[in-house]
Amino acid sequence: MNRYLFVGSIDYSAHCLRELLNMNINIVDIMCPYEEASKFNNDYCDLGKVAKEFHRNVYYFKEIRDESEHIREINPDLIFVLGLSQIVPKHILEIPKIGCIGSHATLLPKNRGRHPVIWAIANGLKKSGMTLLWLDEGVDSGDIWAQKKFDINETDDASTIYQRVKELTIELLRENIPDLENGIAKRVKQDESLASYWRKRTKKDGEIDWRMSSRRIYDLVRALFRPYAGAHCFYQEKEIKIWKVKILDANKKLNNLEPGRVLYRTDFSIRVKTGDSAIEIVEHEFNPLPQVGEYL
Repeated sequence: MNRYLFVGSIDYSAHCLRELLNMNINIVDIMCPYEEASKFNNDYCDLGKVAKEFHRNVYYFKEIRDESEHIREINPDLIFVLGLSQIVPKHILEIPKIGCIGSHATLLPKNRGRHPVIWAIANGLKKSGMTLLWLDEGVDSGDIWAQKKFDINETDDASTIYQRVKELTIELLRENIPDLENGIAKRVKQDESLASYWRKRTKKDGEIDWRMSSRRIYDLVRALFRPYAGAHCFYQEKEIKIWKVKILDANKKLNNLEPGRVLYRTDFSIRVKTGDSAIEIVEHEFNPLPQVGEYL
């Protein structure tokens, strides 16, 4: 029976860990960064909550790169790194006898890099996928262990896709871990000629530019829905979170109005001119609501 080490730090990690523990494979240790070492993760999750359900302990750390001594003492055959926003350096990758398995929520080799769920929705993709891969020193460039496609519908947001990613990962683990237990470590080389990269997002990328089309604004807002930070705009020099919008039909009468103008309001929502039509903001953190005729 293989000796497995599990490393993770987010809600996705907790979901995967619970499934692996339920599978009764030989997880010899669970590692999780301290919360203060993961402040940039909106969905940080203390794995101790899951471990406690199974009467297990968690080893907490600040930086995975500094934990080679601890990992060598554990002597794992394989390390699952599922949901860790830290680069695993070469001297850690070389410790397990079989290797390290990580995850990336795209159909690799396409769309390597940070924030795959957010970029997929923000860019209006109709399909993406979940890939479990053997980690190497590159960025999402290791051999593929297992992979599945999924659709992205117009009504999907970050929350629904995040759930789909968790569910697909569980399917992949259930289907492929028996092979590992039988000594089969599947590896499929990525085709580098098809590789592409998404850059790291910045806070500026979450700011709504009302000159964009209604579709681009709609995609941006749903891409940054919970558990992420939310899209935002500025009103009266304050940052305002925008959580849900509806696209309104194009109206030629609006052509002479500048984007960002508030067209209509109720007690709860407002309609705003965009680059090509208008949207209705239906879930937000405005307090108070802007008045008709004001600009965002």
